[in-house]
Amino acid sequence: MHKLDHLLTSEIAQAEEAEINEFPLPVAMDWDELVGKSNQMAEVIDKHLDFESKLQGRELRPITLCPEQKVSLVSDLTMV
Repeated sequence: MHKLDHLLTSEIAQAEEAEINEFPLPVAMDWDELVGKSNQMAEVIDKHLDFESKLQGRELRPITLCPEQKVSLVSDLTMV
């Protein structure tokens, strides 16, 4: 744990020393790709919940899915 604390404090110190002259601040190098994948994942979740809602006749949220439905949703998400 001590090593982790030391590593974190040294990383924070390095980040504070570095000057950021770039605006807007870079969030991630592959930001557009991450946003695209996030949108695809949200679409898969929406379609999965819509399908399950039609079968059960009520609106569903991820928390209300049974274990089998959750496994099915996660396996669908791994394809994205």
